[in-house]
Amino acid sequence: MKLARAASAVLIVCAACKDEAAVTTITIGQVIDRTGSIATPSWSDSIRLAVGTANEALKQQGQSPLRFAVADANSGNAPDMARTGALQVVRKQGAKAVITDSSQDDIAINMLAYDDDPSHALEVPVVCMACTSPAINNPAATDADPIKQAALRNGKGWSFRTTMSDAYQARLLAHMLVASGNKGDVNGDHHLKLGIYASDDPYGHGFADSLKKDILQLAPEASVEQVFHDVKAVPAEYAWGADVAKLTDKRNESTGKSDGVPDAVVVISFPKFEVHFTKAWLDSGAKVRLVHTHNFRAARVLEALSTSVNGQEGTSQAVLGEGNSARVFSDDLKGLNGQLPAFRDAAAYDAAMTLMLATLHAIHHNHLKAPDHVTGAMIRDSMRAINERNGEPVDAGVAGFARAARLIREGKAIDYQGASGPCDYDVNGNIVAQLARFRVDGSFVDVEKFDCVSDRECPPIRQVSGK
Repeated sequence: MKLARAASAVLIVCAACKDEAAVTTITIGQVIDRTGSIATPSWSDSIRLAVGTANEALKQQGQSPLRFAVADANSGNAPDMARTGALQVVRKQGAKAVITDSSQDDIAINMLAYDDDPSHALEVPVVCMACTSPAINNPAATDADPIKQAALRNGKGWSFRTTMSDAYQARLLAHMLVASGNKGDVNGDHHLKLGIYASDDPYGHGFADSLKKDILQLAPEASVEQVFHDVKAVPAEYAWGADVAKLTDKRNESTGKSDGVPDAVVVISFPKFEVHFTKAWLDSGAKVRLVHTHNFRAARVLEALSTSVNGQEGTSQAVLGEGNSARVFSDDLKGLNGQLPAFRDAAAYDAAMTLMLATLHAIHHNHLKAPDHVTGAMIRDSMRAINERNGEPVDAGVAGFARAARLIREGKAIDYQGASGPCDYDVNGNIVAQLARFRVDGSFVDVEKFDCVSDRECPPIRQVSGK
């Protein structure tokens, strides 16, 4: 009898081993800044929430032998670190896809596909959740470096992003600035002058150049001054006050001419630098209108500057999209880390969700009996298949992912409704979402939202009452 019980116990253990062994794990790499100028812990929280959501949905179905996992690397918001991190999570940890953050990191990683070094060929889709340079995924992009130009043009189709190109935000800013005063002239000198202060990197230059172009289209007689700061600067040692003085005097640093005090200065930089620049601006007592862009909308800015920035204004992509997915994600993230979504959290979540849904689609579409046989190329080719116009809308969250997985398994089309917006990747790998105009009032408050999804000119969709 004892021998029979022992044999039964062994059989039970072996059966459990077989069940465990039957589960296939697909790894997604996240090459996200943990220590640099855009480090935001909630981005990683949002990615892990997405992976946990997918795994719970698959577990509840009780039919799929597939689970997802995350491999981590620190980008440091430094191109060399980002490249090393991408190679690490793919080559050493077997990631089938990569999520990364800034424009310069995204470009650096995607250049690996075009440098003719076989050891660099990641051959996995790369989804950027915070890169906004208009040059990225632009078939007409040009650069003196042919490898960088090829990466920007995305001819091999590896590059995707869940955040909007700054070309949209630049246009919104230009209209907002020209609408002030007398066609943008707010200081009464009968001339519109705009100062642009930006980081000296692809993101800063791309945004600054788009804004300059849009301003000059709306006001051809305007003058535009561009001042760039070193992205490798040590914030505590850099002479921010000297740059503030350049931006608020009558001399135009771009032309060398004296063309008056600017009517407004737009800041395009990273949170770590925004803190020090804004403090120097406040200390200077400058009266010129200061307008921020999306990276100002970071928790670390308010933590450092507190109420001193109340009343400051800016524009950004909306923190959340509209609808049920945004609500589900917000509730789930608060349940995970006790916080409401911060800027870019939803885009990080959607980067992971779209990759995992594309993985399920690739496995089904390619009739793979073993899920781990899915390749990066298969996932890449399925990225746009999760947003079929005639597909059934599926939401974020456990219930939404479970429904999507079932429909995919049944060979039916889906249309993923992201937490950040529709997440409809176009032929170039880009998406369009909503923009917001915000103001600081103890927190970042949306004053107005703009619908870029139904109309690429981004008309206002609602005035936020009482703000």
